[in-house]
Amino acid sequence: MAMAPPPVPNLPPGYVFRPKARELIQHYLAPKALGGYFTPGLVAEGVDVFSAAPDALPFSCGHRRESGEVWGYFFAAHPAGERVPAPGGCWIPYGPEKAYRGGGAGEAVAFRRRLAYYVAWRGGHDGGDGVWARTPWLMAEYRLNKGGAAFRWARPGPEANMDCVVRKVFTKPAVPPPPASSSDDESAGSSSRYRSADEEAGYPGEEARAMGLVETWDGRETRPRVL
Repeated sequence: MAMAPPPVPNLPPGYVFRPKARELIQHYLAPKALGGYFTPGLVAEGVDVFSAAPDALPFSCGHRRESGEVWGYFFAAHPAGERVPAPGGCWIPYGPEKAYRGGGAGEAVAFRRRLAYYVAWRGGHDGGDGVWARTPWLMAEYRLNKGGAAFRWARPGPEANMDCVVRKVFTKPAVPPPPASSSDDESAGSSSRYRSADEEAGYPGEEARAMGLVETWDGRETRPRVL
């Protein structure tokens, strides 16, 4: 049973909350971690994304598309572990972490890591060893570089938690929408703009190749097997 979506602030008609990664870090994660002010209601609080299957999470109505695309943002008190069981499956990290830097090529301000949601195909229940089938559900988890120079002289508020993270849970349509013929169309813009509109958009090469595959997880690597 899906959770009820949290109330969100009234946005102007035609607008949805879909910040780029740096905007999410600067305007939501950093203020939350330092105990400062940020616009409430746009990033959900008090929702444990690992307590339910991803399709049961409380996504706002405006964050669902007829193409099957879904996305939502959630605060959490600390980063996830290496493998995190969830009802019906398990979230497993993949790919290298990405560092977000301040001006120039300075020290990292924040990091992003990616996780994919798998369901047990044979064995592997509760996050254990077994054969796992990858689903279209993905997660991007952002955390601050709390020991970095950018926060060394910060003055956190009484409710600060420098370990907190923001998680984006999402799916993407298998094929980006075609270029719009009219600027009034809601999908206006080229397919390249669609891909670059969000740094987590689409499936990287390894995800595209993995769709329709089953992967054996042994705690060290994944070995794809055709269904």
